[in-house]
Amino acid sequence: MNPLAPRDLGLILSYHCLASCAHCVYNCGPDRQGWMNPEDVQEALETTTHWSHPYQVHITGGEPFLNFPLLLTAVEMAVDLGIPVYLETNASWCVREELVVERFRALLHAGLDAVLISCSPFHSETIPLQRTRLAVQKAVEIFGPQRVILYMQEWMQLLGQFDPSDVLPLEDFVSVYGEEQAGKMFWGGYGLMGGGRSGVRLGHLVPGTPVEAFAGANCHQELLYAPHSHFDLHGNFVPGFCGGITVGSWRELPELTERFSQGDYPPLTEILVEQGPFGLAQLAAEEGFVPREEGYADKCHLCTVVRAWIVEQGVFPEFRPELQPAAFYEGF
Repeated sequence: MNPLAPRDLGLILSYHCLASCAHCVYNCGPDRQGWMNPEDVQEALETTTHWSHPYQVHITGGEPFLNFPLLLTAVEMAVDLGIPVYLETNASWCVREELVVERFRALLHAGLDAVLISCSPFHSETIPLQRTRLAVQKAVEIFGPQRVILYMQEWMQLLGQFDPSDVLPLEDFVSVYGEEQAGKMFWGGYGLMGGGRSGVRLGHLVPGTPVEAFAGANCHQELLYAPHSHFDLHGNFVPGFCGGITVGSWRELPELTERFSQGDYPPLTEILVEQGPFGLAQLAAEEGFVPREEGYADKCHLCTVVRAWIVEQGVFPEFRPELQPAAFYEGF
């Protein structure tokens, strides 16, 4: 089995998003600027053909519909290369039925295979449920039910008890169910991962685990053999769901794969592959890092907190090339 060979590769056109969801592992939001240009999209897609195994590409962000011409171009390029392609959207742009129909029909004509629409209490903080409903309705009409994925279906029903025309502050949702039950619904039912904002903003809703409990929990699978990874607009190969970490440039994928096949990893990746976030926390403790007494939601929460501390303190400069994009670490 070759390293760095996902089955589902996401193309992050931008980290720009109208929402700043509490669960976002990539720390996307309105302040994150910049987009891939069409030439980079073409290069990124052509780079994936280095893989000989079956794979698919999803176009994502941020919110890719905020630059619809680029999104449409990306789909057309993937189709021209014979790459199965779908897209992800949070439906924030679905304000008029005519616009939704026009864009979905254009994407169908371009050859898009499927649409994934997000639905959760985290999205509902900035996106009224009626927009999500409109996106689902029109996507099903245009693409057919077998080509539309609602992630997750059960949340559409749970959120339906609130006003669908208005946003829903997360604390209002939590107040209805209580912190303990909401924590179970978020971390167990939705399946949160503690990377990015999740652990920082939502970790208090689940019992904390002490740092020592993560000893021996390495990130070998997540960094080397993740079935789901991303290429971003800055050239970063983001492994798994590890926002804020790059294992190298996707523009150098053949060389990168060869080095990783030989066990030649950059320094931060090597620590996480062999020792996991616990090992990184131990190293940071030598420079003054103090773990939280209440513990962490999971090892990804610990990893994000330690990495953010390293960036803030300016220690371990040898890790800086892997702690990218730099904007990920703003606001922690």
